[in-house]
This record gives sequence, C-alpha cells and structure tokens, in this order.
Amino acid sequence: MNVSQQRVTFYFDEQINDRGSGEADLSNYFLVSPSDGTPRISWHRSRIDVRPRHDYRGNTAYTITLLPGLTDLRSNRMKDGFALTFSTGPTIPTGRIKGYAFDWPAERIAPDALIEAITVGRDSIRYLAKADSSGAFEVGPLPPGTYLVRGTIDQNKNRQQDRTEPWDSVRVVAPQTGPQLQLLMAPRDTLQARIQGVTVSDSVTLAVTFDRLLDPAQDFPATNWRLAGVDSVGIPITGTRTPTQERELQNRLQRQAADSARRADSLARRPLPPLRTQPADTTGANRKPNRPGPFTTLNVILAKPLTPSTTYLLRVTTVRALSGRVTGSERRFTTAKPAPPPRTNNNGAQPPQAAPSPTAPPGTPPTTPPTTPPNRGP
Repeated sequence: MNVSQQRVTFYFDEQINDRGSGEADLSNYFLVSPSDGTPRISWHRSRIDVRPRHDYRGNTAYTITLLPGLTDLRSNRMKDGFALTFSTGPTIPTGRIKGYAFDWPAERIAPDALIEAITVGRDSIRYLAKADSSGAFEVGPLPPGTYLVRGTIDQNKNRQQDRTEPWDSVRVVAPQTGPQLQLLMAPRDTLQARIQGVTVSDSVTLAVTFDRLLDPAQDFPATNWRLAGVDSVGIPITGTRTPTQERELQNRLQRQAADSARRADSLARRPLPPLRTQPADTTGANRKPNRPGPFTTLNVILAKPLTPSTTYLLRVTTVRALSGRVTGSERRFTTAKPAPPPRTNNNGAQPPQAAPSPTAPPGTPPTTPPTTPPNRGP
C-alpha cells in the first residue's frame, strides 16, 4: 500500500524473447487494471518494466497480470500466469466480480475471453481481466459501486470490443452477493433474420437455415409455417425441432434402444452388468451455459413426403432474431430428381455380369468366352 513508484518490475531467471510481433508482442502478455490504454512495456533482457499508458492514479488499487505464454530465447513457454495487486493509497478494496465466460452459440466455455468491468458514472474507469482455460474469470479489487461487466471473444487480440466480435454485458453491483455471472457471448447486431436456405434432410424433414442467430427463448409453432408447391396444394407441417430438441430426441432414442437390448438379453437369460449413467460434467472444459444457445438452423417436420423434382415455397410468418427484431421470411427450393431405375434386358431381368478370368490381373475387364463351332462331321 501507498506505493509511489511509477513502474512495476518483473524479474526472470532466463533472458526473455522480445522479438515477437502481433499476438506475440510483449504488451499482449500484460494486463494493467484499471486501464487507461495500452501499457508501456520496457524489456531489459531478464527484466521487464510495466507502466500504465499514463502515470499511476493516486489512491487507486491496481492489479498487474502477467498472462501465460511468455517465452525465453530457447522458446521455452511460461505455462502459468502471475498477478500482483497493490495500491497507491492506504487501502485495497475487497470487492470482486466472478463468473464464467461462454461461447453461447457453441454452448462451450470461452477461454481467454476479455472481461471488462466499467464503472457506471462520470469517470468510467475500466478494469480488465481475462478468462482462464476453464472459462472462469475474476475482476478486482473493485471499490463498491455499480459496474457494466462486458465479455468479448477478442478475436483480433486488440483488447477492444469490435463490431463483429461475440460479446455480452450485464450490470453488477460490487461487492457481488448473488451467484457467479454467466456471460453468454454471441455475435449481436440490430438486423432481422431471414431464411437463407432450405435443405431436404429426408422425405419429411427440412433443415431451414437463417442468416442471423435466432432467439432460443421463443417458440416455433407449426402454425407459423406454410409449405406449398408452386403449382400444387399445401403440405401440412406437424412441428419443428430446435438443435436442443434434436439432441434430446436422439438421447431418448438411444436410451430406448439400450433398454430394449437389455430386455432382450434378460429374456435370453444372459445377465448384463447394471446400466451406468454418466452424470453431466458441468465443470472445467465441459461446463455448459445455463440457457440453450442461439442457433441459425432448425428442422421443420412435414405430414407427408415431398415430391421429387418439384419446386416448393416455404414461408415463416414470424420469427425473432437474437437482436429482438421480429419479421417474416420465405424461400423457394427444388427437390432432387428421383434415382434412375436399374437397367434391365428385354425379359425384364438384369443382365448377368461376366466374371473376370481367374488368371487376369486386377482391373482387367471381363472377357466373353470363345464360342465352339458346331461339329459338322467329315
């Protein structure tokens, strides 16, 4: 506490490689929180000095984080990071904000996500952290107050939330008293979703793809859909299935198949070991978000098969994009031609295939055996 020096020095037992560029630049391995811009990094062989973009603020608690990945001249990589907390004033606040970062559409953790906690008020002080390999993050120490916590999958590593990068934000009061946050990061814009393509999965299932992520909280009733041939009557639609519903259906069918196999083996008096159900792994790399992720493709289930070589028009009357915009959309598609019938001879039977000679090398086409002339006598 009451630190007055204007730089923080990290000492190493090997000479550090300073020739990196882009993502390997030395400045990308250090976080200064709170941040006033890109920190100033000074390399001195086995010593690195770190300063904020401007001078350290008075009466402020700082955290300097050294991220994993720094290398020496023999390309040995530093596997673990290090964090140093100090204060330029007499106290260090105890407030912290903890949570997990997720790539929401993929429904998996987002390691190395950029986390920002920005004070809500005049100063807009920006505190920084990064999610670790399990998606967990912790921002702090923080003075009591309200913060806008934002997570970004920082694809270009510039420590800014760019327009096309997945992100999420939520307001939090520090000290944090509720459950740990879940930042559900996804590409977000203000556009509506329209049908981009229709694929015939089977004779009674259509895979419909949209050009924007859909809000997973909405329902997709069959009454919102219409399907008709361009020159024919409509085809009834019996329902829809989202990716989450498809996974649940496949899991249920697999359990039913396993139960049927066990009953058959039991009737045959062949005892099996007890069925073991693996519990869902909700920790580490397999941790899942608490809500189903947004998606661009869902299945539409038909009441009867489609006709080959026919053009259809699929229309949805209302659908809500992740942006919240609601609109209708339609798309034409043509089913594939029917498979050609097998070739037959004049009697309606398939012509026999001549067998290749047993002495012929592989790949030699079959030959027709020579015809023996009739014996006409002397």
